[in-house]
Amino acid sequence: MEVGPQKRACRAHPHPHGSPMASGDPFAAAGDVAAASCSSSPTPTRLREALAALSEAFESGDTACSDAAVAAVSGVLSPHDAGADALVSEQMLREVHAFLSCPSSNQMAIDALSLELPKSVAELGARMGNCRDIAKTILDFFALNCNPRDMLSILCEALDTPVTLDGSAYLAILLDGLARVLTLIQRRHIEQVRVVLPAVLRVIHTAISEPDVEHGMTAVDMFNSALGIGSAIQEMCKTMVNHRKEELCSILGLYALQIIALVSESTHENILHTCGSVVLQYSKFLTFCGFTYLGLLTGNDVASATNKLSKEEDEDFLDCFSFAMDGASLVVMWTSVHDDMSKYAGAELESALKRVQDDYIMKWKSITTFRYVLSSVNYPWVIKSHSLDLLLTLVDDNCSEETNSHVDFPYSTQFFATLKAIERVMITAPDALMRKKAFAALKRVISVVPSAQRFDILQALITSSMFPSLTAILLDLVKNEVLRESRQTDRSQDAGVSPPWASHALELVELILRPPEGGSPCLRDHSEQVLSALNLLRLILILDSRGSRAAKLFQDETIRKVHTEWLIPLRPTVAGILSELEKDGSKDANQIMCLLNPVQLVLQRCTELVEEKMKG
Repeated sequence: MEVGPQKRACRAHPHPHGSPMASGDPFAAAGDVAAASCSSSPTPTRLREALAALSEAFESGDTACSDAAVAAVSGVLSPHDAGADALVSEQMLREVHAFLSCPSSNQMAIDALSLELPKSVAELGARMGNCRDIAKTILDFFALNCNPRDMLSILCEALDTPVTLDGSAYLAILLDGLARVLTLIQRRHIEQVRVVLPAVLRVIHTAISEPDVEHGMTAVDMFNSALGIGSAIQEMCKTMVNHRKEELCSILGLYALQIIALVSESTHENILHTCGSVVLQYSKFLTFCGFTYLGLLTGNDVASATNKLSKEEDEDFLDCFSFAMDGASLVVMWTSVHDDMSKYAGAELESALKRVQDDYIMKWKSITTFRYVLSSVNYPWVIKSHSLDLLLTLVDDNCSEETNSHVDFPYSTQFFATLKAIERVMITAPDALMRKKAFAALKRVISVVPSAQRFDILQALITSSMFPSLTAILLDLVKNEVLRESRQTDRSQDAGVSPPWASHALELVELILRPPEGGSPCLRDHSEQVLSALNLLRLILILDSRGSRAAKLFQDETIRKVHTEWLIPLRPTVAGILSELEKDGSKDANQIMCLLNPVQLVLQRCTELVEEKMKG
């Protein structure tokens, strides 16, 4: 006998497993909820009628009516059509769940709804109350009763659809659905994972990058849902052998590192407490995949995993793991500051740190991995601060001697990038303590560069510096190196030879006192770097005048150049500016005078030393 629309709808309402209301199930009997909703809102009634019409259309076999009926259900279920009321959303989701779970529901109708409803269901599920649980159950029903490969495409498409409501909650529901579908895939696992992960990581990155998104517990929920995808991939790995297993484990490891990097971008007020448990769960994937703390510190494990996927067809796929190297140093940082992660790591982290401290090549490689986090504008200051703490742990105060004898130093480019990243923290950090910490890290990192390459790196930092105060700091480091090298030379058999650094340092002095653009330096704005350059020059002049080393560095032509081109033109400039400031008498003028008075004194002393050499 033909079932009319009203009867069909009624048959869809009773829960197939008895009375959930009596048992405390969150899915209340849809008939009772629907009856209660009819008086409060017409929308659940319209949805019930649309579902009844859909059922009738598919039973009749009318394709045109079926397509129209699916569109009608989708239209009514649209959050924009349903309004913003959470109670109405919950009632509508219950209607859909009751219809789907009814034993007499048409499979073709279910397949048709699975193509259209996931996005709307996830949007409604992002509302408060029981909406999320019901939405997850609906997507779980689709995963179990429809083609898993089709559901992967449908859910990935829904991920890429922008929403106006809580984006993190919306994504969390879809990610739960994707994780469920992945567990049902029976073959071609790696191929399906390659489809899913770029979409997942892209939308999570977008969600976490939105400036108007508050990264609170909803973001944590999103990362917890993404954890389910990792668990599904882990189960796939357990069924594989040989190179296929290695490939999928590499993918899982890179996925975990990418997510850890994205978690670390959270602006939550107490990120270490809120997100530590999430990072711990992802770090367990790394252990499963064979990643070690030593391999993470040096970056070797990331390089190894990437190499296993580095085929021509994998280039676009590898792009979705662009923050994996960030994640490598970050997971070590998280382990060093989070109690639960530290307990999970046991003695492995301490052992890895000791090996890096004792091996200069591992130390070099480890230092360069910090450039990714320290140079990024995405990570909060607390993350960068703890990263600097870890870097300082790796590089102790007495490590320069052990590296000075090593001429082969293949990491100049990476070290320069790391030092520029530390400089950025020195300049932009919001508090003085962190700026001091960054300066300490800068000095220690420079100290592990072999002496033969150290000047080149310092010179590159100085010539690329855009900040006079930073240039002054770097020139002071050069001065310290000249003094250190002089002491070493005095203790050696070459006591009559000028320190090799001294001649190079003169090039830097000239760069400051005779700028490449011509004229004298701008003393009002650049007094700090001019003072540091003069102090460096004074030290070189004093060292060059000692004992048998006299006249080794400053030949007649050089000393005349220093006198006539560097120092003499600067004297009237300094005197003129000081005279103007004294007449001004303002507070700002007095501050500038305080900065220029030491410049005048050191300039006078340098001039005296040069003139003594000229007479000699």
